[in-house]
Amino acid sequence: MSVERGDFISLSYTGRLDNGDVFDTTVEDVAKENGLLAEGVSYAPITIVVGENMVVKGLDEDLIGKKAGYEGQIKIAPQDAFGQRIPELIEVVPTRRFEKRPAPGMRVTLDNKTGTVESVIGGRVRVDFNSPYAGRTVNYAYKIEAIMLDSVEKVKGLFKYYLNKDFDVSIAEHRVTVEMPYELGFNQQVQYYKKLLAEKIIQFAGADEVDYLEVHKRSEPVGEETVAAAEPESKAPEPRKRTRRTKAEAAPASEETVAAAEPESKAPEPRKRTRRTKAEAAPASEETVAAAEPESKAPEPRKRTRRTKAREASP
Repeated sequence: MSVERGDFISLSYTGRLDNGDVFDTTVEDVAKENGLLAEGVSYAPITIVVGENMVVKGLDEDLIGKKAGYEGQIKIAPQDAFGQRIPELIEVVPTRRFEKRPAPGMRVTLDNKTGTVESVIGGRVRVDFNSPYAGRTVNYAYKIEAIMLDSVEKVKGLFKYYLNKDFDVSIAEHRVTVEMPYELGFNQQVQYYKKLLAEKIIQFAGADEVDYLEVHKRSEPVGEETVAAAEPESKAPEPRKRTRRTKAEAAPASEETVAAAEPESKAPEPRKRTRRTKAEAAPASEETVAAAEPESKAPEPRKRTRRTKAREASP
């Protein structure tokens, strides 16, 4: 079975410049020998769709007609590799467009274009969006590891190629479901490639529909306390209402305040404050105590009579 345009293949390769320097490889040992190991990059055969410009044009075209297991080499001119340098692809960009302060030599991505920072002057950054290998002749040694037939492996391979991540994929009745952690919903790069990947899956993998399933997973418990906290509850507890404590409530509890703190079936009626008169404020004597005793009826006022002169005389 020979490779045709539109086929999915597993491909390993190593790219060198004319001076022999390795600039790209899928082989881990070669990456180590040439100081190319990068964190987060997996070194293994890649999945590509032949004829879809997923590798440089010269290599892409050389794959057609070869069989699985084929190993070969090819020298590719600039126009069929990374292209000639285009002056218009050198742009001046405001520094505010970057999340981090750029520096010369840094690789940056803006508007889905990747370039190299040439200089930073004040608030202006000069970025060259040409490939670092534009205008260079390159050489590839490659091997066609396999022609892929399994649809699930095809889809997984595409996601690995574009996003460098492994996803759970299932296919039922020409409907592809891809499970994605919900955190990736905030990743602009992922959002951009989701549409592109869906189109390629429908066009080349025989799918009629592609669904992205956002997955939320419980964090793994660390200790006994976190295990207990992670247990599901049938109903969330009512939040405790915070009330402002008065100065008296904040004081240490005595026997009297402890007794007063016991729950009651009904809240007590608030005490009515009445204004005390001066007489009420004075210390009580025996007479005032007696006078303070409640009476069933107010006493009748004493009638004053006028004594006559005859009554005042002696008998």
